[in-house]
Amino acid sequence: MPATPAKPSFALPVPAATTVAPPDLTDSTLLDVDPDAQMSFGAVAVDSRSDVVYATAELPGGARRELKADVLRPAGDERLPLVVYLPGGAFLRCNKAMAFEARRHVAESGFVVASVEYRVTSDGAAFHDSVRDVRAALAYLRSHADDFGIDPRAVALWGESAGGHVAALTGVTYGLPEFSDASEAAPPGQLRAVIDAYGSSELSAIAADFDEAARLHYQREATHFSAYLGRPGAPFPEIPDAVRAADPATYATASAPPFLFLHGSEDMLVSSSQTQHVHQALRAAGADSTRYVLKGANHGDVGFLGRPGTGLPWTSAATMGVITGFLHDRLDTTER
Repeated sequence: MPATPAKPSFALPVPAATTVAPPDLTDSTLLDVDPDAQMSFGAVAVDSRSDVVYATAELPGGARRELKADVLRPAGDERLPLVVYLPGGAFLRCNKAMAFEARRHVAESGFVVASVEYRVTSDGAAFHDSVRDVRAALAYLRSHADDFGIDPRAVALWGESAGGHVAALTGVTYGLPEFSDASEAAPPGQLRAVIDAYGSSELSAIAADFDEAARLHYQREATHFSAYLGRPGAPFPEIPDAVRAADPATYATASAPPFLFLHGSEDMLVSSSQTQHVHQALRAAGADSTRYVLKGANHGDVGFLGRPGTGLPWTSAATMGVITGFLHDRLDTTER
């Protein structure tokens, strides 16, 4: 059994909220989970392959970077659906070692789970680059389906925080040339499901549910999010077109894959209305979208804010049951 990687430390690049408005539940389901009833893992033998190079990206200044994936799958020869996990990191970093226990739990339930690196602002990248990287990873894994025991008919994206944003944006922009890359190894095909856990969307409204000080910070200051929009040094009010171009809701259509959104009612880093914004756009377009709000949950595991145990609602048996249930339902190929 692989060792559990240490949880990375992370300095918060923007102020956290001091107060959070109650979430709007008119189109969502409140999920009251028992944080003491945690998911299980370790009962099923899992094969692991680390540092699989799926692409080499060009960086500013002529440098090149290998982009890698860590792949988990239950031992055996059966072809299984593919779930590509996209780590968070505020678009500043992307550590594929994140969420190992949760990824193992999902793998043990019957999936190939690949945690994928994608370029972020520290690479000189913007949102188009992240989406192109994810598409390249999907193409690589599909084209190597025999090597990993993947059923290429059944593919999903699962992202958390910034990774949730990238997952949602990738899911709704399939087929759009501005998000494609000529280096893709194979046609991307069609995603069958997308999971966005506490991801951002309309970045200018990321503090919409927070106290006035947090809201004013984003209105007046140029944060690293502006660099991710391709407009470094510009506050959000000056770049509405860039904000809209990176917003998954902009591209919502009836042909989008089924979506599952999850957000904490007490998220102090990304307003819960961010996932609701995309959820509502997808529903208005006629797409299949479901959203849960976890009662009392914060922004994933924000132990770096001095709040140990905040990640427990997200790894509870109930929450992970929603995630694996959605994946089994949407990736079932027995009748296809």
